[in-house]
Amino acid sequence: MTARHGRWLLGLLLLLGLGATPAREIDLVVIHATGGPGCKAGRLWHSGGGTLESNRRHFARNPGIGYHYLIGRDGTTVAGTPVAEVAHHARGHNARSVGIELVNDGDGRDPFPEVQIQALIALLRPLLVAHDLTPAQIRGHGELDTRSFVCGGRRYKSKVDPGGAYPGFEGNFPWSRVREALAR
Repeated sequence: MTARHGRWLLGLLLLLGLGATPAREIDLVVIHATGGPGCKAGRLWHSGGGTLESNRRHFARNPGIGYHYLIGRDGTTVAGTPVAEVAHHARGHNARSVGIELVNDGDGRDPFPEVQIQALIALLRPLLVAHDLTPAQIRGHGELDTRSFVCGGRRYKSKVDPGGAYPGFEGNFPWSRVREALAR
């Protein structure tokens, strides 16, 4: 191995949180979208997903929530909390999971750009190998968080991300494509 390849490998290991820091047991990867539903003046609304930079600022201002990775619409991937540490991203599942945020409205209709999905797959491949996980151990935040809220007299699911069913929409996250790409 050349020095250049060694530096690249060390950089990859550190990005994945597999450096000298003590490891924690990981058995789940949770995919999120940065947008989500809410209620304003008794009407259901959906906050937009923002930009990579606006989300980085949001997480920096709110240290009680976190992510391990954030992937922009253009595929740019940034690391947040090191994987060896707990990030607070999915209530009840933080201690043993890795959280990946995708910049997206998460409303089931905002498209996930191809470059963003390819970046997600490229990030997931070494994570699955490093933690001995299968594609079935990748879940959406909306699958895990069962909280809900009442708005306008109706009850709605609080978390539908990354792109799950939302009133009027079936959901659009390409789960089968991601899992098939990782199964190869």
